[in-house]
Amino acid sequence: MDTYKKNDNENDYKYYVLQIGRKYTYVGLCGLHKPVSVFVTPNIFVYNEKFHNFVEDTYKVNEMMDYINRKREEQYKNEKSEKMLDVSKDQSKEDIKIVTDNQTDECLDKYQSSDNLDYNNEEFVCDTNNIYENNKFCDKEEKHNKMKIYHYEYKYNQDLYLWRTYFDEYIFHIFHNMLIKTNNKSKKVILVLNMFIPTIIKYALCIALIENPEYACISYINDLISPLYLCNYKTCVVLDLGYINCRILPIMDGVPLYHHYTYVNNGGFYINQEIKKLLKEQYMSRYKKRENIISINGDMKLCLGNYDNNKNGDNNKNGDNNKNGDNNKNGDNNKNGDNNKNGDNNKNGDNNKNDDNNNMNYYLNLYPLEEIINVINNMTDDDIEIIKIKYCYIKKDSENIPCNKYVLYKYNNYDIIIDPYTRYKACEILFEKEYDQNMYSLFSSIVQKINIFETYIFSNILLVGGCSNIKGILSRVAQIFFQVLRNEKKFPPKFQDNVHFLLSNISPNLRQFVGASICSSMDNLPDYTSEEILNNVLYDHLSEDIYMTFKT
Repeated sequence: MDTYKKNDNENDYKYYVLQIGRKYTYVGLCGLHKPVSVFVTPNIFVYNEKFHNFVEDTYKVNEMMDYINRKREEQYKNEKSEKMLDVSKDQSKEDIKIVTDNQTDECLDKYQSSDNLDYNNEEFVCDTNNIYENNKFCDKEEKHNKMKIYHYEYKYNQDLYLWRTYFDEYIFHIFHNMLIKTNNKSKKVILVLNMFIPTIIKYALCIALIENPEYACISYINDLISPLYLCNYKTCVVLDLGYINCRILPIMDGVPLYHHYTYVNNGGFYINQEIKKLLKEQYMSRYKKRENIISINGDMKLCLGNYDNNKNGDNNKNGDNNKNGDNNKNGDNNKNGDNNKNGDNNKNGDNNKNDDNNNMNYYLNLYPLEEIINVINNMTDDDIEIIKIKYCYIKKDSENIPCNKYVLYKYNNYDIIIDPYTRYKACEILFEKEYDQNMYSLFSSIVQKINIFETYIFSNILLVGGCSNIKGILSRVAQIFFQVLRNEKKFPPKFQDNVHFLLSNISPNLRQFVGASICSSMDNLPDYTSEEILNNVLYDHLSEDIYMTFKT
């Protein structure tokens, strides 16, 4: 793999390559297969906790409905609209999504309000075409009472000045450290852009670079097209399992089919939230079980069953109740003190289980419940990210037996237990049927969009994005996709035999960056200078995305 050397001639690396993702920022030099520096991206979006598991907290939903109604009244100069939202306690249990910031990649036409009014950039979106109209739901689709909502909104909305300030400071931080490391003074920057974020954000980033006297011009490439330079395929479906969204863009003969672009609100951020929630739940559940204490010959023993195996838990309970020598109802299963044969079996089986339970009890009782919950709450997203990549995995299907190993994770002088259930269950949110933004709906949506003559684009599928590093993800994604193929009638028989998941030696989270690095060395991207800012060419091109065709 190519790496940068300080004594290399700077002319060998003509351009900088910059990718600002929603979790990490990569910066390097064109032609290299590895970034020189990696930064954690400062928060571009704000997570609104009011919309997390709102079904369990109806008061906050009612409060938010009242807030939006007040905004409506202000817009109409205190004249009440006929379509005013009046949410009762029963109505508040319905599944409602509130999506902010129009012109985002997450606000497509299918989520446009029926009256197309601007409620301070707040749109009401109900579960798949459920829109409040005349104070009623348009249809009566089945509701998911356990659906989990994670809502985010862009930090500065449509304020160009604030975005300029944000990127000016961040770019200075990036390239100040970059120059110290490399001593390179390139005058051009290649941007790897998510073309489906609001244009105002892309425009502010480009202006911050162009108007900086250190750089003469910029070029940009779509982050869903750049990975094709790694595999050199002109027809492919790029699947980005990212931090906030899972996105799909089909590319046919080098031309991106933007009208088929599909996404779901799911990804690494959602998994991290699930990990934190499950970690707290496992401790709370264990502490409840710890209260179940029985007396044996004057001694006290803690009854703890397998957390994710109810049957074992029930058997343990029965086993403990049957340990008295006077109880002969289940004599074959009882551990009687007078039965030497069973006593020998205890040494082999029960002693090992008791040792495991004792070790588990030690760490579970190590800290008060309130203290350990506060520690988990204070864990940063980067700490959770480490747990996700190192210890979490995805089962190939629901019938697979999960790993039964516990993990002891050391964090700031605390020993945190990660049980087997948490290790696999957190990543299941990508495929959870109760949450409609899952991988099945992603594949199903794009398959329904294409016509029968475009089906061959699914012959090649390339995975990118940080979540592609999760253990077992490829097998499960393939299984879900093949399931969609069987349910749809557009594909010829045995089409799945011709589907290839493209592999690369480059880590999935770096494939977009490295592909752009290879592309930039070919000098086939248009340049943008301050002149393109003055005549609005840059803004128009960012909106239209006219130069993103894959060029060989």
